[in-house]
Amino acid sequence: MNTSTPTRRSGSFLSKITLVIGLVLIIALVVFVLQNTKHTTIEFISFDFDLGVGVALLGAAVVGAVIALIVSAAIRVRRAVK
Repeated sequence: MNTSTPTRRSGSFLSKITLVIGLVLIIALVVFVLQNTKHTTIEFISFDFDLGVGVALLGAAVVGAVIALIVSAAIRVRRAVK
């Protein structure tokens, strides 16, 4: 018969802190987009987009983050192969 006491999950506090930080960042991003509503035209190759400045900057940041993740993953794969 198993008489061991249940162990407490060690990551519960850290996960709560991470959740709070994530929520604060999301709120900050929503405030940023709502405060930067002036529309501008973005021209890319032959496409024209009429977007709010906040949305355009947020989109550029997301594209930059995705590129950074792809490069980082490629570097990790290259190091693992060696």
